[in-house]
Amino acid sequence: MPRQKTDVAAQLASRCISRTLGVPVEVNDADGQQGAHDLLLTYGGRTIAVEVKLVVDPKHRAADAKSSQLGYTLQPNLTYSWTIHLAQEKKWQRALARTPSLLVELEAHGATPRTAHHFWQRDAELLLEFGQLGIDAVFCVPPTEKHPPGYYVMPASWGGGVPEIDQAVSSACELMNSRAMIKLRRQLAAADADERHAFLIYGWEYMEAVPLSQDGALPGLAPTLPSGIDGVWLSTTASESPTIVWTSEAGWLRAARWG
Repeated sequence: MPRQKTDVAAQLASRCISRTLGVPVEVNDADGQQGAHDLLLTYGGRTIAVEVKLVVDPKHRAADAKSSQLGYTLQPNLTYSWTIHLAQEKKWQRALARTPSLLVELEAHGATPRTAHHFWQRDAELLLEFGQLGIDAVFCVPPTEKHPPGYYVMPASWGGGVPEIDQAVSSACELMNSRAMIKLRRQLAAADADERHAFLIYGWEYMEAVPLSQDGALPGLAPTLPSGIDGVWLSTTASESPTIVWTSEAGWLRAARWG
């Protein structure tokens, strides 16, 4: 029989719930039950089914891993140390093949650390090629001993405004009500339990992770949960991340940390 893959997210959630409520938590999605909700526990005489979801962006993570794998590429025929940002949703093969000659051409046409970031936007042909290759931005700085002439290839910049905690909760509720969480809703709906909880763990590539990873104020509003879901736990992949939990009986509470 093939060995079942360990679900790290479910393990973290199980540990957090057990420490918060002081009761054992059973792994339910195992021993022939794969596809069922992840966790099952009894608290206050009621059975609670929990489905755990790791909220990450595979394209962003794949691009970040590729960038780390490439590292810094030395290019003696360059004058500067360059950074080139590529769109995460595009395949990088063409851009990677073109990058060395493209940077040489930019320098030959007069791009400098002061002008490189907008130099290409003034040339219609370059602008078109950057769009086709998925190049989001380029920058350069004078070389140093640590970074002689060469370049980094990195994912396009990401992020945005950091939401307040109530905004982060609203975003989590929208996600739970979306098509992306059909499986979560289906698995919890099929659970033979008195209560059904969703446990979302946000990755660092989502701005919602910022307020959720901090010990700030608790949310001031009750979440708008999908029909049939009675509680929600929210946390992040950060080491020893804080976790908050909402139930109709207790409202918002701080839960135990991973560690």
